[in-house]
Amino acid sequence: MKLISNSLHRLSVLVEILALAAVLTCAAPLPEFSGEVGFSLEDPDFQKFVANSFDLTSKIQSELQTVLKAHALQLPSDLELGVMEARLQIPSTPLRECLSKIHVESCLARIQSGLRLYRGFLPVVQDHVELAQRRHVETLSHDAKDLLKQIHGQMLSLELPLVSYPDEEGGPSSHQPFLVGVSGESERRVGSYILLRNFERFVLSVYRALRSLKRH
Repeated sequence: MKLISNSLHRLSVLVEILALAAVLTCAAPLPEFSGEVGFSLEDPDFQKFVANSFDLTSKIQSELQTVLKAHALQLPSDLELGVMEARLQIPSTPLRECLSKIHVESCLARIQSGLRLYRGFLPVVQDHVELAQRRHVETLSHDAKDLLKQIHGQMLSLELPLVSYPDEEGGPSSHQPFLVGVSGESERRVGSYILLRNFERFVLSVYRALRSLKRH
């Protein structure tokens, strides 16, 4: 009988210890990681990168809006724009890795890829916007390059795999076709508008992703 009592006592103590461990596990704050490489999002250097990139992304947004608003042409319907977008093979780069649950490493890689893609087409776009807006497109290209440098530097800091590009400046020739075989100036300008609109949507996703990573 005494043996049974001792066994029950030890079992009771063990249950209490396990229960306490469970409570402590739930109460303890968990370190915050991105889910792939694993690093703290609270790191001061990372937060400095996020803040600087967020400010630059806001500036790029403003520049894109300025150029888009300056398109003084009668735009087709959304359906016609969609048909032209497919026919001219105008790029669109969704950032699924930067939405909902963000995987920082994949998100940074996709931002880098998308920025290079759109920036590579800007010289073509510049030829088909109003003369007064060409300097805005040039500024847009410079700021996109600066953001690319920041992304590249952060990826190096995190020791993430980088894609090497033979032509650092990029260019339409290194990507899919854009405005190839389009003879009419009006159609070229509409194509430029669609690309800038897609670029604006891409930058909005970048803005939202960086905003969610900021720690106030």
